[in-house]
Amino acid sequence: MKNTTKVADTPMSSGLGTGNDVYQQVTNKIIAMIEQGVAPWRRTWSTYGLARNYVTKHIYTGINLILLNNTSHPIPYFMTWKQVKDMGGKVRKDTKAEMAVYFNMFYKDAYDHTLDKEAAYKLKAAGEEIQVLKFIRYYNLFNVADIEGISFEYPNVALKQHEKIEHCEKVLWYMPKCPVLKSSEGDQPFYSPELDFVNTPSVELFESPEAYYATLFHELIHSTGHECRLGREEVMNYQTFGSNKYAREELVAEMGASFLCSSVNIDYDSIMENNAAYLAGWLKVLKEDSKFIFKAAAEAQKAADYILKFGALNGEESR
Repeated sequence: MKNTTKVADTPMSSGLGTGNDVYQQVTNKIIAMIEQGVAPWRRTWSTYGLARNYVTKHIYTGINLILLNNTSHPIPYFMTWKQVKDMGGKVRKDTKAEMAVYFNMFYKDAYDHTLDKEAAYKLKAAGEEIQVLKFIRYYNLFNVADIEGISFEYPNVALKQHEKIEHCEKVLWYMPKCPVLKSSEGDQPFYSPELDFVNTPSVELFESPEAYYATLFHELIHSTGHECRLGREEVMNYQTFGSNKYAREELVAEMGASFLCSSVNIDYDSIMENNAAYLAGWLKVLKEDSKFIFKAAAEAQKAADYILKFGALNGEESR
C-alpha cells in the first residue's frame, strides 16, 4: 500500500463532564476572564512561584500554566486524586477540582485495528497506511489548600530587587541569535521583522526597571518569529491591526512575555495595563475558534522556551 499517514483531531475528555468539548470548556474559561477585564496569561507569578505539581515538582506549561496560575488559591501547588490517596491524605468535601489538559494520540492500520506506537512505526516503515488520531483529555487536580492529612512544606521565596534585574539581563545576553536592541527609534516599543531589530524607549523613561523588561520581553517574543529563529507565519507575513493573524501574534507576544517575566519573578500583571482594543480582538477570535487559545499558548511557550532553554537557564553563552 501507499505509505501515507492520516491525522485526525478527535477531542475527548475524562473525569467529570465526559463527552464535552474540552477545547470549548477551556476557551470559555479564558473568555470569562477576559470579559471581566483580566488578561489571564499575565497572572503567572506568585510568592510561591509558578503553578506546579506538589509531588513531582513539575511546573505546568502552555495552557495549563494559564489555567492553574489563575485560580483563587494563593499557593499554586496541585495534586491528583491518586497522589493525595497515595500520600495518605484526602480531599475536603465539596472541593471544586481544577481542570488540566493533556494531549495524546493513538494509531490505526488500514483495517481500523488499533496499534501501539512501535507497531505503527514498523508498518509505516514497511509502506503501510497508518492513521494517527490525536485527542485531548482533561484531568482533575486539587489544590493543597483543599487537602487534609498531609503535612505540606513550602519554600520561602524572597528575592532582592537587584537579583530580578540581573536575571533579566541574563535572558537578554543568552538569547540565541538575539536581535539588535535599540532605543533610538522614537518613543514607541516595536519589533521590525524586515530589519530584525527591537526598539524600546530607554529604561529611564519607564516607571520601573521591571516595566522596561516586561515591554522588552514582549518585543523579544515577536522577534522569535523571524525566519532565522522559529519562523512564525504571523511574523514572516506581517498582518495589519484588526486581522485574526495580528490578534494571534499579539496574544502570543503577551503570553510569551508573561512566561519570561515569570522566569525572572516579575509580576507582569501589576505593570502592564489591559489594552481594550486587543482584548476585544482576542474575544472575537476566541468566540469564533475554540482552538485559538491552544494554538497561541503553544506558540508562546515555544517562543519563551527558545529564548530560555539553551541560554540563561543553562548558563551558556549563545550570542
